[in-house]
Amino acid sequence: MAKKDKSEDLVKDLIHEEDWKRMNATAEFLKRGPEAVAALISALADENPRLRAEVAHMLGRIRNRAAGVPLVPLLTDPERAVREAATEAFRYVADEAALAALVRLLEDPAHRDAAAAVLGRLKDPGALVPLIATLKSQDPTARLMAAESLEQLADPRSADAWIEVMADPDLRDIASRSLKRISELRERIVAILDRLRDNEDVVALEEARIGVSMDLIALGRPAVADLLEALEDDLWVVREAAAQALGLIGDYRAVEPLLRKAKTDRDMGVRESCIKALGQFGDSRSIDMLVEAIKDPTTRLAATEAMSKIKDITVLVPHLELIQRMKTDRDGLVSYHGGLMLDKLAKLLEEEGGKPAAEKEYDEWDEEVPAPASKATGGAGGQRGGLTA
Repeated sequence: MAKKDKSEDLVKDLIHEEDWKRMNATAEFLKRGPEAVAALISALADENPRLRAEVAHMLGRIRNRAAGVPLVPLLTDPERAVREAATEAFRYVADEAALAALVRLLEDPAHRDAAAAVLGRLKDPGALVPLIATLKSQDPTARLMAAESLEQLADPRSADAWIEVMADPDLRDIASRSLKRISELRERIVAILDRLRDNEDVVALEEARIGVSMDLIALGRPAVADLLEALEDDLWVVREAAAQALGLIGDYRAVEPLLRKAKTDRDMGVRESCIKALGQFGDSRSIDMLVEAIKDPTTRLAATEAMSKIKDITVLVPHLELIQRMKTDRDGLVSYHGGLMLDKLAKLLEEEGGKPAAEKEYDEWDEEVPAPASKATGGAGGQRGGLTA
């Protein structure tokens, strides 16, 4: 008999008067992760503002981008607590479609102030294209609000748009300031990266790389476009510093370029840095690359750690056998991350009604209980490190 879906009850328990009920519901939704998103989205229109706020908060914790567009109406909710929760959650789930929907609210007199406030708090470069389009709106207030939001992004990709609107007297001052700021930012990035050039001392170069990475991280999202260009630099240490900064800045524009460099860069140290950077995102698109990287001794540990950080654990299921071998690896860190993934997968399989990884005639997670020879991956001797997919 199929299990009864208790999602609706769990949603209501998020605001239950008893603490243990609220804690249980929170833990359950976090465990389900992306699978819980649909049930939570359905409750965003609930008449109870406390529940709307708590559901928005939970969606922000799960960080699944399917919640982006459904959260937009709550950004202009009549209840302040709901707006605050939705705004905080939106920064973690907003995709291009959600940001475009938010920018369109700038042309709605009833909601434009709230939309502008959210855009100001987010400073998300994903809003760049719709904001540039709104600079040509027939609504002068919408144009001005879009320009003010675009100015805060300080994104080099907006330079051409600013040049085009210089003829608009209402936007000329903002355009002039923005172009100056973009120019100064680019000069700053070049100066920071130049500290890595013409330095042949290995120790001094490593110290300089750490300092350069920290300075680039401090520039934040406005630096991403130039850092993506730096991934193609001829000097390996520049590419390495750029990869590290991109991972810690956390802008999703970097995922695909980092994936490509993790596969193809001619320097293995740069590949390792790209893999570590991808681990900061926990993006499921990296799974195939990580499985391949585990085969290489140079990138094995970084790939194992990055794999353990993937948020959508369903993509790990096809690699269960590999992960089980990680758990018994001689390298303690590889074994640790393998154990983390096995724990997540066991919970997932139990939730789906399948057979948990640990539900066998022996406890394969307990190293004190030897596995029967007929079930051992590597025969009587078992695995001794050196993972293979």
